Amino acid sequence: MMKRRGFLLSLAMALLATPSQAVEDPGRAVIGRLLVSVYHATDGDPKVAGERAKKVPDDVAERLRKEDKLRFKNYRLLGEDTEPLFRSYENWAQPLKPSDEVLVRFEAQGHATRKSAPVDLELWIRRQKIIKTDAKLEGSTPLYVLGPEWRGGRLIIAVALAPAAKKGS
Repeated sequence: MMKRRGFLLSLAMALLATPSQAVEDPGRAVIGRLLVSVYHATDGDPKVAGERAKKVPDDVAERLRKEDKLRFKNYRLLGEDTEPLFRSYENWAQPLKPSDEVLVRFEAQGHATRKSAPVDLELWIRRQKIIKTDAKLEGSTPLYVLGPEWRGGRLIIAVALAPAAKKGS
């Protein structure tokens, strides 16, 4: 009996002495990152977008003008947010931080990789869900959503897989 109690005590001490291994949740694995950008588009004066709005690169403006419904004379970038895409958990992007005027909820669906991801997307504006859709994002090609009228123009929301971070940066 004494030997058995000593053995159990030794076993208990050994278990307490070893560092515990944290159990990782595979659903929290980051399988990519989503980049959400919000643009202001107008045929009028681009200054109505505000002082913080930035002129978009020519290649982005050219890509937007290829779509009839997104064709405007002027585009300004209002904000961006890059958030992790989890294997099986939802996440939110807030591109106009600190404002929660525009939010995008997203969750991976099916087999997602860093190069391609089927996602469940929701666009929330002024705390109201205005769009819910399933989309397959591929490479860095964005999905464009024409949003509501805003300051004499329209909001355009772009959702894309963010490029992989370069090693060493």
